[in-house]
Amino acid sequence: MADVLGGRHLLTRDGAAVEAEAALQNKVVALYFAARRCAPSRDFTPLLCAFYTELVAEGRPPAPFEVVFVSADGSAQEMRDFMRELHGAWLALPFHDPYRHLRFGFPPGTW
Repeated sequence: MADVLGGRHLLTRDGAAVEAEAALQNKVVALYFAARRCAPSRDFTPLLCAFYTELVAEGRPPAPFEVVFVSADGSAQEMRDFMRELHGAWLALPFHDPYRHLRFGFPPGTW
């Protein structure tokens, strides 16, 4: 995954930018597609947060697992609000990154 996102920046929950390649190197990466307006996303996100927190706490730094949130929200503000309200300390693809629209190879608007 570090190769796919190489040269890109990811965001922390606090909005700080980190280099994707460095943050994801030698890690298993889970892409998490979700939106604040989606009830199943709001229900599942706290479970993922608890799982992530426990898994990372058990691993030796740096933990060999990372979640990258790919927002399906309608605006950057909705994405930021969702991240602040429910997300764990994982990373996110910036809202305006063109890769955010490449979901499983389907063009935007078809999913």
